[in-house]
Amino acid sequence: MFIVISGPSGAGKTPIIYRMLEVFPNLRRIQSYTTRKNREREVEGTYIYLTASQFEDKIKKGFFLEYNKVHKDQQYYGTGLDSYKSAVDNGYVAIKDIDVDSYKQIKQKGLDVIGVYITVKNRSILFDRLRERGESEHTINLRLTDRVDYENAQKQYYDYVVYTDNYEDACKQMEKIVDTEFKKRAIKVKKYKGKFKTEHMF
Repeated sequence: MFIVISGPSGAGKTPIIYRMLEVFPNLRRIQSYTTRKNREREVEGTYIYLTASQFEDKIKKGFFLEYNKVHKDQQYYGTGLDSYKSAVDNGYVAIKDIDVDSYKQIKQKGLDVIGVYITVKNRSILFDRLRERGESEHTINLRLTDRVDYENAQKQYYDYVVYTDNYEDACKQMEKIVDTEFKKRAIKVKKYKGKFKTEHMF
């Protein structure tokens, strides 16, 4: 089972994933490789940063389970095949955020994929969240202008849609989704019921 999260920038993919990692100890987040620069206040370990030439060298070697160029700035993002296999081989359920086009690649791999599309009902929230995390107006335009409509149009191809206008409500909905899919596969896990850590940055 591979839980794939997609959605526009600022939708809350990373904080949703980190909350699920707290709730379900048998989930393992698969790191993304990227050629974009790291952001100020970004959660450490979210990405593995490469130059374009390093990334393309790994493409030639068949390193990636999937990869794609995303947004108007055409930065590479990809999933390492070894990271995914390590999680599965050690008994974990993999979870990862992947762009909508790469999701289509993953679906063609014959894996047991559960697609969850994360978005908001009020799209102005996306712009506010990116500004709050210090993104420049240029970057915001690259990531949201035109791109949001394209990405949201892909949600029909996902198994579930979660709206993150309210973070806690979204986390509860996501938890129910994971519970449902685990039950279908007879996956048993003792969930964490304690106090959660500070909310992660959108």
